[in-house]
Amino acid sequence: MKRFEHQWQDFKWTDIESPTQEDFVRLAEEFEIPFQPLATSLDSEHLPKFLTLSESVSFMILRLYDVTAKHQAGTMQDLSTKLILFFGKDFLLTIHRMPLECIEEKKMKCSFEQLSLDGLIKSLFIKVIATYDKPLDEVESKTQVIESRVFTLRRRNILREGYLIKRRTSVFKKIFKFTTDVLNKLQTVPGHAFQDMEETREPLEKYSFYADSIYEDITGLLNLHLSLMSQKTNEASYKTNEIMRILTVVSIFFLPLNFIAGVYGMNFEHMPELKIEQGYHMTLLAMFLIAVAIFAWIYKKGWLTKDDL
Repeated sequence: MKRFEHQWQDFKWTDIESPTQEDFVRLAEEFEIPFQPLATSLDSEHLPKFLTLSESVSFMILRLYDVTAKHQAGTMQDLSTKLILFFGKDFLLTIHRMPLECIEEKKMKCSFEQLSLDGLIKSLFIKVIATYDKPLDEVESKTQVIESRVFTLRRRNILREGYLIKRRTSVFKKIFKFTTDVLNKLQTVPGHAFQDMEETREPLEKYSFYADSIYEDITGLLNLHLSLMSQKTNEASYKTNEIMRILTVVSIFFLPLNFIAGVYGMNFEHMPELKIEQGYHMTLLAMFLIAVAIFAWIYKKGWLTKDDL
């Protein structure tokens, strides 16, 4: 466990990094905090939430973007990490598993800043929300890349990458929704000056709107991509059907003609028609008349035009 402390005039800030269960026992006794919420505060499945543990102690879970998240990460546990805050009238206890840039930055500046307890909590709240600025920009950039690929019909990996963007954005939306609930409950804590939180609410609403916009854009692009793929498949099917139609029409002409040619091409000794002097010309004439009759019948049916297909 790493412990950092700084004493201001009217309150003390204690930061704990990577605590164990034994550390939780000592912290519960030191700060007079119920052991159960303290011991379970770092469970990975927790969403942002706010609880009042007693008249003097409040408990808050915030989730900030994990800068170590992998490229393929798509769950809340993989994309974010937690910052736990327990606070009362004269103390603030922050707990987290890994080093956090916002905490380290505040540690470096705390010796030069004159902050109230409420001011420090507000400052940490704003810094937690600000961690989503860069990942949202990255998601939007990827959405624009997918948009260009959709319209240029470069299909490779669009569905997989688009679905990953959609999952990430959905996680961000969920985090912002529950963080907004935390902010609303924080403003109701008696004895603290959390009523004026516009400086905190404004970026939270901006990022929430940003995430909603990206989610709608990527959903529309994926639907458009599927529609274009379906259209391409239909066009290929239409071309195949057109080729088969032409081959079928041509075969209708030649089937009876091949039949006549096949009959008179047989090598039987007794074939009376072979002795007719004008037999060859009569056969050609019969073939021509049959072809004209077939053409007239096909034309009447409309099989030579594309309108009926």
